Amino acid sequence: MKFVCRRCEHITKQKPYRVSTEEAGIIMLNMLVCRSCARLAKRLGLPTVKMESLKGAATAKDDQAMSDRKQQPVQL
Repeated sequence: MKFVCRRCEHITKQKPYRVSTEEAGIIMLNMLVCRSCARLAKRLGLPTVKMESLKGAATAKDDQAMSDRKQQPVQL
């Protein structure tokens, strides 16, 4: 899947990063950017998070649910 950076309009196949800022409960900036723009945002001190694919997020959630579940003893 191709992605277009919302800052520099660079087309890439890499997963996007979300850069967002909030001030007094109001979202001031919320955009998906490429890796190089994310590095710039980090240098500027902005919160940056690498986005997961929906399939990867669902798998990670399922794995976490399986590890949190306690095994029940088998009753004969």
